[in-house]
Amino acid sequence: MKNSSVMLSVLAGIVIAALSLAGCTSGKANGEVGSGEAVKTNGTGTKIVYINTDTLMSNYLLAIELNEAFWKKQEERRTELNIKAKSLDQETNEFQRKLQNNGFLSEARAVDARDQLLIKQENLRRLQQDMMDKTAREQNELNKQLYDKLTSFLKEYNKEKGFDIVLSTQVGSTVLYAVDGFDITNDVVKGLNEEYKKNNGK
Repeated sequence: MKNSSVMLSVLAGIVIAALSLAGCTSGKANGEVGSGEAVKTNGTGTKIVYINTDTLMSNYLLAIELNEAFWKKQEERRTELNIKAKSLDQETNEFQRKLQNNGFLSEARAVDARDQLLIKQENLRRLQQDMMDKTAREQNELNKQLYDKLTSFLKEYNKEKGFDIVLSTQVGSTVLYAVDGFDITNDVVKGLNEEYKKNNGK
């Protein structure tokens, strides 16, 4: 999947959500996960689990779909921008060729041609900035969509599980090691994908 790190940021911080579970402790004893593994505690009775966001983003069908659509749109914009830039380069080269070979009938015509090129260069710069702004907005909207989906799912998921804290981890994160039983990634991915298929008739 192309550069899934674009969306990893949305999940890297979210799931560090301490789910206040005073009303959710009626879940399964010791917080059994879908795989059948018993969730361990930290010695104080607090049930802490984590989700590997790299794995989640690589396997969550909605994230894959949104990521592909996002990058397809960026490729289309890049192609459009490159075509316009190449055309402007050709016009600039032609202007310089005519100028060097005294091809303009008057200085006024040369100045006018130069000014037209400057306008086109400014328009191209504005187009590039506009595309960057749109990309940033779309990325934020995409991240929010994933954030909302995941947090909504976790709230329902945790009514049964009764975890106290759900952390997120990925390559380079602060969770460097955890014994078996703390990782609920596969169970969450399974639940998210089942929800996705149900909502999309798949």
